[in-house]
Amino acid sequence: MVFSILVTASPRGGPGAAAALRFARAALASGHQVRQVFFHGDGAVALVAAAPTAGEPDLAAGWAGLAAHHGFPLLACETALARRGLDGAPARGPVRPGTLGQFMVAVGESGRVMQFRD
Repeated sequence: MVFSILVTASPRGGPGAAAALRFARAALASGHQVRQVFFHGDGAVALVAAAPTAGEPDLAAGWAGLAAHHGFPLLACETALARRGLDGAPARGPVRPGTLGQFMVAVGESGRVMQFRD
């Protein structure tokens, strides 16, 4: 199965952001593929330069390692970043700005879409 993953959960909110990373790891370990991970809304905040606070998992580092090992893109919504004043902020890891159009292309090439929100 090929998955596209949509993360709208804030890394500082509930458990949704961490659950997305756990799901991706489990899916890949089971032989599935990830076509793309798209961070939208508050989910895009996890991928900018600020390091996590003490006791929080470093989700950006986890995504970076997973994406590098398995070769799928990490995209953060340009509009979501701009609305939060984070456009132009340095990204942590291999994430790059993206659009909902790019996400829709990935959805069309996937068997399933999983959304993680708080």
